[in-house]
Amino acid sequence: MRQRISLLAACGLVAAGLVTLPATAANAAEPVFRLTGPPGLVLPPAPATGSPTAAALNYRLEAPAGVESFDGEFTLTVDLSKLGGVATVQENPRAAVKKCAPAGATLVCKQQGLRPGVPAGVDLEVTPGKSTGVGVVSVTGTAAGATVTPALPTGIKVGAPDLVMGEMKLKKELKPGESQALPLTFANHGNEPAKGVVLELEASRGLELPERYDNCAYRTTRTATTVVCTIEGDFEAKASYELAGDSPLHLKAGANGLSERFGYGIYPAPLPQKAQADSGTTGAGQSKATDAAGKATRKLIARKAPATTGLTGHGPDLNPADNKRESVLTVQNTADFEAEPLTVKGAAGTTSKAVVAIRNNGPAWIADRGDGTPAAVVDVELPKGLKAVTAPAACRPVSESHYRCATAPSVLESENVEFPFELKIETAVKDARGAIRVGAPGPKGEPQRHSFDPVLANNLALFTANPTATGPSPSPSGSASPSASASSSASPSSAASGAATANGGKSDGPLASTGSQAGLIGLGAAALVAVGGALFLSTRRRRGTHA
Repeated sequence: MRQRISLLAACGLVAAGLVTLPATAANAAEPVFRLTGPPGLVLPPAPATGSPTAAALNYRLEAPAGVESFDGEFTLTVDLSKLGGVATVQENPRAAVKKCAPAGATLVCKQQGLRPGVPAGVDLEVTPGKSTGVGVVSVTGTAAGATVTPALPTGIKVGAPDLVMGEMKLKKELKPGESQALPLTFANHGNEPAKGVVLELEASRGLELPERYDNCAYRTTRTATTVVCTIEGDFEAKASYELAGDSPLHLKAGANGLSERFGYGIYPAPLPQKAQADSGTTGAGQSKATDAAGKATRKLIARKAPATTGLTGHGPDLNPADNKRESVLTVQNTADFEAEPLTVKGAAGTTSKAVVAIRNNGPAWIADRGDGTPAAVVDVELPKGLKAVTAPAACRPVSESHYRCATAPSVLESENVEFPFELKIETAVKDARGAIRVGAPGPKGEPQRHSFDPVLANNLALFTANPTATGPSPSPSGSASPSASASSSASPSSAASGAATANGGKSDGPLASTGSQAGLIGLGAAALVAVGGALFLSTRRRRGTHA
């Protein structure tokens, strides 16, 4: 039977105290190695017929900073005296090197030395027993000429809830502003009830969760909003649950949405939570409650679902792999990236600080795909006579006069990206022309057009040295559309060494294929043919707003 849960209801395995860690006095001259292991392990109950499922329990020896190897022998003692029939523990029978021998209620394991790249410690295997409760495994160590700090005790428990999040059939193609209900369902496939559950939702920046509940905590970062809701009550084994009708959830596509992700998960609460009698909660809870001041509160509630409907910092769960799901959503939107023109002036021998800048004009942000790929790359062709003295860490030289810069994996709407260079004017060439081009990273890292960018005319900008024209300067049309990462300002800074100056603004004259600039500018010209069949120049005013 599926039950309904509500976020309008009231707003783990702990082994602490079971074992007291011995105090260790380390000789200051001796290296101190540390034993580490899991704080807890939950095992599925042994089946009525057939073999129980074993689980790995591994402890590792960690060397202190600066110690790469150790020649002495370690003795690790695994204390099994407090298991109480909950489980049996042995050395992993599949271990390549046998290290352990039984000694009463312990396993005594020998580790000869410590070498870089070679795992040090002991690998155990745990099999569930027939007893209930919590057992404890403790591991201590000794070594001649070194001190070994013990691992924290590991609690062993057989049986637990097994919460499984159902997959929501969400609409994957959305328009900005479009909203859809979240038909959230989950089940407890375990052999014990969950004493309260934690619902976690994560929506990327271009998605919104309009509802607000008092038993939910909300946290918004640069790229996502996370919601964590604690729901009290007993969530029975072999039962399924859904959101109650009086506490719905919706997901809305924002005006800045494009490629979005939505994650949703359900977990046992870390500790059993007390029922709030004064709020009228029973089972998974009712929707009416008041706070200390008597003010009505709004909380998310879950209730048992009808049996006819199926399901396709947390407490113990028998199978954490099925607690969370994720949906990839697409919002029908665009983002317009722009390369800013740049001008450098100065006499031969002087240096100038020049900032190459690009901007995402929106309306959409560009999301991190999770693979570390930059949102955009920027090719910078230096005008003839200029040489880079220093370049940003995000930029690498392709040739002496050609640099390729990479943005961060995401860029917000209306956000600027800057790459500050220090340039030396080796030869003062009048009207020397370079270019700045932004786009998606291509197969060899070169900028290419972004599929979501509808405007090609501003992806390529002039980089001019010592212009002679005094009137308004046109800027070129380009081919690749950008995707960028964050920066504080779009305007190049004007800082000079000697008589040199660098400033952004209007660029003068048509693009000239001079020297090493020919390749980049030629690509821009090809795009111009594609969009109009002839070179057109547009006068563009530099933006003064900063992200």
